[in-house]
Amino acid sequence: MHWNKGRLKTCKALPMRLTPDEQTWLDVYRHELVERYPGSVAHMVLYGSKARGDSLPDSDLDVLLVVQNEAEALRQPLRRLGYDLAVALDVAPSILAHTQAEWDRRKHSGSPFRQAVERDAVSVL
Repeated sequence: MHWNKGRLKTCKALPMRLTPDEQTWLDVYRHELVERYPGSVAHMVLYGSKARGDSLPDSDLDVLLVVQNEAEALRQPLRRLGYDLAVALDVAPSILAHTQAEWDRRKHSGSPFRQAVERDAVSVL
């Protein structure tokens, strides 16, 4: 698993099954995160059925934000931004936000959730 550090990366060439609205939402969300909260998000990944390419029409878009430890207080506003942007589009995101320290603890504890995310993850920021 390789995380993309700090660079915007398009998902269009990745083997995911995103609808046009989902792709638009993802592009706008990434842009807004970088513009409004520069340096706060260490990693943004898609995981789950959309990332694996085996989603169904009613599948949600699973998103994980790993935020810098010093940006811990921004977890809720970062998530709310994504949900607010989704209202205008036919997109159903499920956004989780963890600090880098929380995410690292999951690695050291052998978290099945972290293992599943790493197995499926497509880095988008």
